[in-house]
Amino acid sequence: MVFQNNKKGGRKCKEMKMWTIKAIYAGQVTMPKIVGAGGGVDADLVIDCPYTCFLLRNGEENILVDTGMKDGYVDLMRIGDVSAKGCTQMLLDGLKEEGLTPVDITSVIYTHLHYDHCGNGAMFLNIPNYIQKAEYANLMNPYDFQQARMDYFPDTKEWVKDLKQLILVDGNIKLSNGLELYLTKGHSLGGQSIVVPTAKGRYVLTGDVPDLVCSLFPLMDKMTLMDGRVIDITPVTNQRFTASVFINDIFSTYDSHNMQLALAERPEPEFFITSHEPANIFRKYWG
Repeated sequence: MVFQNNKKGGRKCKEMKMWTIKAIYAGQVTMPKIVGAGGGVDADLVIDCPYTCFLLRNGEENILVDTGMKDGYVDLMRIGDVSAKGCTQMLLDGLKEEGLTPVDITSVIYTHLHYDHCGNGAMFLNIPNYIQKAEYANLMNPYDFQQARMDYFPDTKEWVKDLKQLILVDGNIKLSNGLELYLTKGHSLGGQSIVVPTAKGRYVLTGDVPDLVCSLFPLMDKMTLMDGRVIDITPVTNQRFTASVFINDIFSTYDSHNMQLALAERPEPEFFITSHEPANIFRKYWG
């Protein structure tokens, strides 16, 4: 519930509109599962993991979480021997499926500003963009290892400076539309998770902390692939959480996971949506 002032100066209760979540396929990377999930198991299992943006709709707003891979970014990225694809047209096609174009997007929320999450940000300069203050600071002053790994692509800094409505979030906040943003470090200094209230409960968009659901729930023994096939994976019985090779701070990662478990409708895999989970593209909708 939210409250609005009425003409007589009192307050009346207004029912909060529930959100729906749509996964937008913006590319994919092919890599060993152990790279994305850790845990020391399934070293020979190679999977396709999507680059996923998410469209949040409540009947009044169309909010985009992350903006995917830009044309040419795949040619610049280097993650060992992995292969990847992704481009601006994939984002446009995903919006078109929902009857939308970029001008219909009312605001953008970034889980973080790595290249596969913010590539098309320059298309949304004139609307509110929500970025964690710590992520903005890290983008402007990256560490040497981040520059060598190209966490932040050179043009990102330039278009972020051009944002007309940059909203720097300092920690944890609840927006007036019911969405909640939480600072969840571990993969980057300013990663954030988004809690989305839907008719089916509170879902947590985790960004890349974790990037696969089985890192948060190591006892999982099944994984749904992008084409809907269900395969066996090896449960990890001796770890509370597991961490991918892309985690920079394991201590912060564990703290973030504990927070996420407390935020969801229930601490069960159903209520966690990670950016690179193969099942995103098969399932497509939540809420």
